[in-house]
Amino acid sequence: MSNSNKHKSEKKLDKSELAGWLRDLAAAVESGELPGETGAVSLEGYRSLKLSVKQGFDDAFLAKLSVKFPKNATGGMAEAGREDDDEDESGALPKYKSLKKHMKHTFKAIGIALNAGQIPPEAEAQSFIADSRLMVSYPGKGDEIYAAYLEKTNAFEAALGTSDLETLKALYRDLAQLKRDCHSRYA
Repeated sequence: MSNSNKHKSEKKLDKSELAGWLRDLAAAVESGELPGETGAVSLEGYRSLKLSVKQGFDDAFLAKLSVKFPKNATGGMAEAGREDDDEDESGALPKYKSLKKHMKHTFKAIGIALNAGQIPPEAEAQSFIADSRLMVSYPGKGDEIYAAYLEKTNAFEAALGTSDLETLKALYRDLAQLKRDCHSRYA
């Protein structure tokens, strides 16, 4: 789901496996993350979850699961019916307030994972990194902090690539402090 706002999976199940698979799915939804082929998919902030189960000719079932997430800031955050509400006057950037709200959710999901001793979910981490790079293009919102913030964001991305949990935790704390410093001056 790296550059998409959707996660889809399909599973062929025997008749005897269906009930157990549904129970496992319910437990995964309750825990807030679904197992995925390339790792866990966090359900943090998901918009909808669609499940279909169809019986095939061979008495097997085909289960299809689709999870939709809000579009991240780089994909255009405007929701249907709200057109320009989330974009600036030029239409090039989402509104700063909308971007910050989205970042708040992804940053929280990252913090929850790190506090649990886990590598942050890839989708949230990559969304946060992209949003961070976009955020520093807004003039007058903390320009003097942007260079340090980008440096920490780039280091966070590098640590994510090596799954260095301790470095990720330290960089998360650094980013949180920079956020507090900026918000104390500009919020």
